[in-house]
Amino acid sequence: MRLLVVGEPGSGKTSWCREYIDGRRKCGCIVGGVLASPIEKQGQRIGFNATDLLTGKQAPFARLSRLRRFKGSEVVGDYTISRRGISFACGAIERAIESSCDWVVIDEVGPLELGGKGLMPAVELALASRVNVLAVVRTSLKEALQRRFPQYEFVVIADLPESPSDVCELADRRSCELTTWESHREDRRAQKRN
Repeated sequence: MRLLVVGEPGSGKTSWCREYIDGRRKCGCIVGGVLASPIEKQGQRIGFNATDLLTGKQAPFARLSRLRRFKGSEVVGDYTISRRGISFACGAIERAIESSCDWVVIDEVGPLELGGKGLMPAVELALASRVNVLAVVRTSLKEALQRRFPQYEFVVIADLPESPSDVCELADRRSCELTTWESHREDRRAQKRN
């Protein structure tokens, strides 16, 4: 299964994913991969750390270019992306696949990846594997992602508005819906075998 969380920057995609991950874990699922944890200073977003969902470890991933430049980095829009951060995030995704996690989260597939750089090697590996993938993508890049991977069917599980007030409730509801759907799917498979 390949699920997408779609929304523009600031719409709550990462918050939605956190809640969804919590719901999956409450159902007994093992969730790995990478989450982009926002870094704020005086109420302003200044960047992101990559969080390994299996280990809980973090590494600097992106910072506003006007505030910091990483040695050996990529610049995307207003942000400078750390190559070490990219390596860390790819490692988290690969570790989740190798560990046969129930879900692998990729937050996010952005312009760098769609240009063949950044997390793209790990994205390709995850999509080609048998694990369930929950990928985050901007609304404006959703079609580009689908064009890049026409061999896969993506299901949009959340299409977030500009600033949703009910992100937590929506994620919790979707997690319960998916648990019910997965249960019915397993029941149908068992019936076919008998």
